[in-house]
Amino acid sequence: MAKRKAAVSSRGTAKKKTTSGRKGKKGGFNLWKFSLALIILICIGYAYLAIKEEKLIPSFFDEEATPVLAPEKVDPQQEIPEPIKETSTQEKEEKLDFDSYDLYFAKAFDFAWPAYEADQAIVERPYYTLRYSEEHEQAMWVAYILYADSLRQDTFERKDDFREDTRIKTGSASLSDYKGSGYDRGHIAPAADFSYSEFALSQSFFMSNMSPQDPSFNRGIWKKLEEQVRSWAMENEQIYVVTGPVLNKQYKTIGPNKVSVPEYYYKVVLDMRKPEIKAIAFIMRNEASSAPLSSFVVTIDSVEQLTGLDFFPGISDELEDALEGSLMILKWF
Repeated sequence: MAKRKAAVSSRGTAKKKTTSGRKGKKGGFNLWKFSLALIILICIGYAYLAIKEEKLIPSFFDEEATPVLAPEKVDPQQEIPEPIKETSTQEKEEKLDFDSYDLYFAKAFDFAWPAYEADQAIVERPYYTLRYSEEHEQAMWVAYILYADSLRQDTFERKDDFREDTRIKTGSASLSDYKGSGYDRGHIAPAADFSYSEFALSQSFFMSNMSPQDPSFNRGIWKKLEEQVRSWAMENEQIYVVTGPVLNKQYKTIGPNKVSVPEYYYKVVLDMRKPEIKAIAFIMRNEASSAPLSSFVVTIDSVEQLTGLDFFPGISDELEDALEGSLMILKWF
């Protein structure tokens, strides 16, 4: 009996050894196939990169890795600085095929308006639209389309019929706010842009369209810019204009309604007519200046950063980035 158990034990041991040997042989074969497949995949990947970059050695082997720096912490209490203009005369412009864009969004009734909320004080008139700021007692922006056909018509003489705007539910600024203040009742959207119609001209004299401007600014560099914009409308047949004061903090005030006296004003102009779509923006300090208009040109992105407004939100992202992030001075001047 002991001999029989020993024999069985011997057979079992032999069987286990044989099985173990087979497993080792099979495992070695799989490792070889895996290594071969890995080498093939590496070769294919390398070949793809070489073909894509049109060179034998992909560029990431040529260049040193650039460390990614953590963004600087921004103090939320810090004042937004005055925008810095490009000092170089070379313009940053995207090379886009404007003919490829379907400009259907420009047909929207509110295309010229900066982004807005339903509960904000939007006043829409036949010739322009504005968003009123009760805190500052003036419009944050006035938007309209300026047509060459309108500017070619005979003009009406202005009557200076300044008056309160009854469509402002909280009450607009009044004539008494400006009396004796030393500031002009400066038009945000200029009266001369609407002088082709007696009614349109009168509509531009609502106090909601006024802002306290230094007389030397209102009658000087700001007037010069307004005249230039009308010239551009004549040259380009139709342009979109958005203009207003920069209202991003507390300011000195005038009058019983405490009308804020802005330090800066902006103007954004957009030409959406093909084949060359273009835009330009300005920021000017509320003071006299003899500098050329081109020296006040900034990107629309700079104006958005300073004002907190989002201009022309209906434009597709790619086109918006090209228009709002570029200086297009040579396309205008």
